[in-house]
Amino acid sequence: MHHFSRARVFGAAGIAGGLFFLAGWAVVLGDPADKTTSWYVGNTLGDIACFAVAVLTAGLALLKEAGSGLPSRITLALWPVGWVLLGIGGIVMLTTGQDNVLLPIGGLGSTLVALVAGVLIARRADLPRGRRWAPLVYGVGGFVLTFAQSDRHDLLTNIVDLATNLLLLAVGIALFLGSEAHRTVVGATVTAPRPAE
Repeated sequence: MHHFSRARVFGAAGIAGGLFFLAGWAVVLGDPADKTTSWYVGNTLGDIACFAVAVLTAGLALLKEAGSGLPSRITLALWPVGWVLLGIGGIVMLTTGQDNVLLPIGGLGSTLVALVAGVLIARRADLPRGRRWAPLVYGVGGFVLTFAQSDRHDLLTNIVDLATNLLLLAVGIALFLGSEAHRTVVGATVTAPRPAE
C-alpha cells in the first residue's frame, strides 16, 4: 500500500510540473524581452516545473518502474539528474540574465535518458493498461521534437513546446492514475474469497 501512496505523490508532482510548464509557456508565448516581468515570470514557472519533474522522474527510479536490474536503475537514476541540472541552470539564468552550460547539458541529457527509460518502463509493463506507454511516447516524442526546436518563438517552436509539455503532463497523469488502478487490482486479488476446499 505504501508503494501506491508514494506513486500518487510522484505522479502528482509530475502533473504539477506539466501544469507549471504550460503556464510558463503561455506567459512567454509572445516572446518577451529579456529581464522583463513576463520573462522572469515565465522562466520562474519553467524552473519550478523542472524541479517538479525531477521529483516525478526520481519517483519512477525509486519505484523501480523499469525493473530492479542495474542498467535500469542507473538509467532511471540519471533521469532526475538531467532535470536538476536544468533547474539549477534556470536559477543561474534568472540570477545573471545569461544562458549557461547547465541548460544544454541538462536538456540533452534528460532527453536522451527519457528515450531509453521510456523503452525500459514499457518493456517492464508495471503500470497497468496502456499507461506504461506514456513515458515511451514522451521519450520518443521529446527526442523527435527536439530537432524542431529553436531559440526563436515562432509558430513551430511554440507548437513543439506545447506538445512536449502535454506529453510530459501525460507521464505524471499515467503514474498518478496507474498507481490507483494497480492498487484496485491488487486489492481485489487480496480480498477475493478463497474457494471452499
